[in-house]
Formats: sequence, structure tokens, C-alpha cells
Amino acid sequence: MSEKIRQIQEALQNAPELLAGKKVAAGFDGFVDSIVKVVNYKTDNAGTVFFRTIGEFGSYISSKSGSGFSLESEELVQKLGGNMPIMVNAMAGMGTSVNCVGAFGVPHVAPAFAGMHANCMLYSYTNPGFTTAMEFTDGKIMLAQMTDLNHADWLIIKQTVGLANLKAIFGTADLVCLVNWSELDHSNSMWHGLLTDILPGILSGQKHFFFDLSDCSKRSHEAISSAIKLIEQFGTYGKATLSLNRNEANILYKTLITDTPPADLQAVGNKLFTTLAIDTLIIHNAKISVAWDGDGTYVAEPAFIADPKISTGAGDNFNAGYCMGKLLGLATGECLILANATSNIYMNTGESPGIAALASYFSEQ
Repeated sequence: MSEKIRQIQEALQNAPELLAGKKVAAGFDGFVDSIVKVVNYKTDNAGTVFFRTIGEFGSYISSKSGSGFSLESEELVQKLGGNMPIMVNAMAGMGTSVNCVGAFGVPHVAPAFAGMHANCMLYSYTNPGFTTAMEFTDGKIMLAQMTDLNHADWLIIKQTVGLANLKAIFGTADLVCLVNWSELDHSNSMWHGLLTDILPGILSGQKHFFFDLSDCSKRSHEAISSAIKLIEQFGTYGKATLSLNRNEANILYKTLITDTPPADLQAVGNKLFTTLAIDTLIIHNAKISVAWDGDGTYVAEPAFIADPKISTGAGDNFNAGYCMGKLLGLATGECLILANATSNIYMNTGESPGIAALASYFSEQ
């Protein structure tokens, strides 16, 4: 048994004690997700045959160029969605309480969020978006309808949730999770609002801030650069961690370094980490997860899952596992291993693992 696995096992065993009194705050998105598979064709013998890969689906669409065509999808499940709700729901299931400021519905919380874990306290400022997530064996395509989310900014949050509540939620939290920046038109306004209205006056250096930009392909270089500057400002009040997948890392590389990203993921991260004024950088994909901090570089390889039961939310569960590791006092390398385990269990079972499931997983390592 490696020393890192032993440290994780010990932390999981002592999780209730270690989490007692920990405060977590998160914002600011919220979606209802319709998880679907896209129909390729139907036969009398084989029944319905779905597109297996994005490449197969893309080739089919390209072959229809110049003509109209229709697609049929089959809904597998409709559930709560958005990076923040999925992530915090997973963390809550591991035993921590989370104050969640998000788009859960007004004046009443939407039915999709009624099943969120009891450890989640919801503060809603607008109605959720709606996402159709087309799942394939090699990835997913997300089609989002943003509705009221595109119009909500920090002023709306202050008016709806109340400044006193926001100060209590974010000002006293040990860990602040700010995710899905790319899906919110006014995300920079929200982050700037925390920096100007909430954090000044708190004891500096005592918090952990966790950020995930999400797929920022549609956002301008100017907006991305502004977001990075805001993340670096959060470092004034604590330790800032930025989590990226490979696509997001490449976009950030092109934005900040203005060069073609190298093929090697670690080379991308090496350059980004020396460019960013943050405490920890994480880059992960289906084959490898790498983290950088002031003490070194850490590599962890997730188990390969050829046919996941669900892939939408895998990255959010990865982030949940990493943040749970930080709450449990684990070092960056152990947090990375815990993140991979959380994501792997989720993809295999379709459910976010609790502490018992994680302990069982590591007992077999």
C-alpha cells in the first residue's frame, strides 16, 4: 500500500471529525439537465441503434450538408444540472454542509432541485437554464438554453439573496467554490462583487478558493483574461486553485501565452503554472490528471472506463473529490487521487459516492 493511499484511507476514516465545523460556499449557476442518446437508426431485429461516438455523429451530420434532416433522441433521465449543483450535491453526500447561491428557480425552487442532498442550503436568485446533454462513449455535446441566467448579475444576486446573507455565506466559509464561469454572461460581475462587497475586512490567507472555468470556447480572450485577473485577486484572501480540462487548458494557453499549445499536457501545465499567480493548477482528462503547486508536480492516472453509465457530471465529481480532499486536510497529490476515484465511481455507478463507497474503493487498492 502506498503512503498516499494510506493517508487517504485515514482521512476517510476520520471524515466526520475532520469535517465538523467546516463551512463551504458555492456559486453561481443552476441548470436542469436532460440526458439523451441520439438515435442513428432503427431495425426490426436490433431495435434502436444509437450513435456511439461524436465522430460517428459528426460524420452523419456532415453527410447531410445541403439538405434538411431530423434527429430523434431518447431521454435517459432529467435531473438537476449545472457544474455547481452537481459538484456540491456530491460533496454534501460525502458529509459536508454547503451554502449554495445559484439559479434554482424563483419564486419557488424548481422540482429538479428538490432532491438535492439535505446538507445543501439553497439560496436562489433566478430561474435555471435547461441543458440537453447528448452522451456518447467518447464525450458529450451540451446544448444550453440560458433563459433568465443571461440577465442575472451581482446586483440581482444582492437584491434577491441579500447582502447580509451573502456576507454570512461567503465571508465565513473555509472553502469557496466558484465554477461554470463560461456559462454565465455576468460571471465576472459576480466574482468582482465578492471581491468588493464581501471579502474586504476578512482575515487574509485563511480560505481556500476553487475555480473551474468550464468550456470557455465561446468567450472572448478579453473576458477570459479578466477572469484570470479576478482569480489572482482572490489569492489575496487565501489559496486559489484553478481546475481545467484539456480543452480549457489549451484555450487558456492560447489566451495568455499566445502560442500553439504543445501536445504534451504536462508541458502545457508547466507553462501555465509559471504564468498564473495562483497556488494550485489542475489539468485533467480521461487518461491523466496533473496538478502543480509550490511544492511540485503531481500525476495520477484514472481507471479507464470503456462504457460509462453516465459521463455528464464526471468533471464535477472530480472537482468534488478534490475539494473534499482539501477539507480533509490532504496534500495536493492525495487530493488528485481522491478526485479520480470520485469521478470513476460516479461514471461506473451513475451515483456520486459517499465516504463509505470511497473507503471501500480504496480498501481494494
